[in-house]
Amino acid sequence: MKPITMICFAEKAMKIYEDCCLPVCRAHGMNQTAFDVMMFLYNNPEYNTARDICEIRGLKSGIASVAIEYLAKNGYLERTADSHDRRKQRLLLTGKAVEAAQDGREAQKRFYEILSSGISPDEMRLYEEIMERMAVNVMETAVKRKENKK
Repeated sequence: MKPITMICFAEKAMKIYEDCCLPVCRAHGMNQTAFDVMMFLYNNPEYNTARDICEIRGLKSGIASVAIEYLAKNGYLERTADSHDRRKQRLLLTGKAVEAAQDGREAQKRFYEILSSGISPDEMRLYEEIMERMAVNVMETAVKRKENKK
C-alpha cells in the first residue's frame, strides 16, 4: 500500500467513525473530542489521568484539558486526588458517563461492522496481528524521535 493510500484511508475512516458517533454526541450534548475522551476512559480505565489521555490517545494537552473540563462541568467526570501522589488527579467516569459510553460502545460496534464488512474472521485476525505489529513499530519510532529531540 502506498503511503498516500494509507493516509487517505485513515482520514476517511476517521470521518466514518465521527459519523457513527454523531448521534451519540448529539443525544448527550457533547462534541467529538469530549466523546473521544469519555470513550478512552471508559475503554481504558487503567489510564485515567490527563497525561495518559495526551500520551496514549494523542491529544494535545490544551484540547484534552478543555474536553476534561467540559465533561467534569456537565457531570460526566469526577476528578479525585491520587492516593500516592496528590499532584496527580485521577479522572473517573460518573454513572451519567457510563450510560453515554454504553451508547458510544454501540457506535463503535457499528463502525467496526462497516470496516469489517466482507472480511472473514481469519482475515480479520491476520489484519489485527499486522496492525498490532505496526502499532509497535509506530510506538518504537515515536520513542526514538522523542529521545533524539532531547
